[in-house]
Amino acid sequence: MESIVKYAYEIYKKGSFTKAAKSLYISQPSLSAAISRLEGDLGFRIFDRSTVPCSLTPEGKIYIEGIEEIIEVENNVQRRIRSYRDGHQRSISVGGGSFASYLILSEICSAFFKRYPEINVTLDIGNIGTQINLMEKIENRELDILITYTNSHPGLIIEPILEERMVIAMHKDMLKSKVVENLALTGEEILSKSYSPDREIEDMSIFSDVEFLEFPPKSDTHQRMTKILGNYKVSRYKIDNARHSEMHYNLMCAGIGAVLTTTLAIEQKPYDENILFFVPKSEESHRKIYLAYNYLSRNDPLIKSFIEVAKNIYSSK
Repeated sequence: MESIVKYAYEIYKKGSFTKAAKSLYISQPSLSAAISRLEGDLGFRIFDRSTVPCSLTPEGKIYIEGIEEIIEVENNVQRRIRSYRDGHQRSISVGGGSFASYLILSEICSAFFKRYPEINVTLDIGNIGTQINLMEKIENRELDILITYTNSHPGLIIEPILEERMVIAMHKDMLKSKVVENLALTGEEILSKSYSPDREIEDMSIFSDVEFLEFPPKSDTHQRMTKILGNYKVSRYKIDNARHSEMHYNLMCAGIGAVLTTTLAIEQKPYDENILFFVPKSEESHRKIYLAYNYLSRNDPLIKSFIEVAKNIYSSK
């Protein structure tokens, strides 16, 4: 595919000449001039520059759809060649930058391996903060499937597979209030959902004297903590460059700060009567986990099979 066509498609994906120029490593004036020449050759405008983000004209929409058809053909050819070179074996790559990726991928991969033992699977598990990079890999089809908390993204199909509940956890030695103690639940009660609705907590001010371990500012957990707890008291212990939230959980178990954790994480831990849990009465405490893949891969049977396996595992949970 010609470079100028790739330029047009990059502008469509980014929704901005500025962002596209940055990702293409060229100046914005050069990119604008190149697109103007292309539009002159075509005899119509591809982009409506009066909108923010820039949008497609009716003719531009048809043009971009044509580019996507070409990309799909080229990618299919490349996959067929790779398959031939690999001895006719197919492969699939799955990524994730969240703690949920660590918790659910092994179970999904186990079921997928039993169904397709001959398939090569590559796992790209990034650090917290690399979600944008992983999204770009999906956009560029360097990655086939992504586990994410993001429910929408241009050019991607995103399907929910399960929902986890976010709860507050702390060591019983941190209790400073009888009100808080009376609302405490055990891990078994949390996982079995055997507690009554009136045990859910709406007034977060009861935790005003409790120190909470912080999460990275850009992480989904940090954003939800802010919405659920408001201006919470921050622990004197700070975790930099955390790969995932297990270190937060371990510090909590040692009596150093409370954490916002999830039912998925609790399932992985042995029962400990010293750890108490509290359920926030907040929509933000319900978090869905999604599988994302490129729209151009919508007909790939292997990707569809991986997603089907994941949905079958968690459909009853």
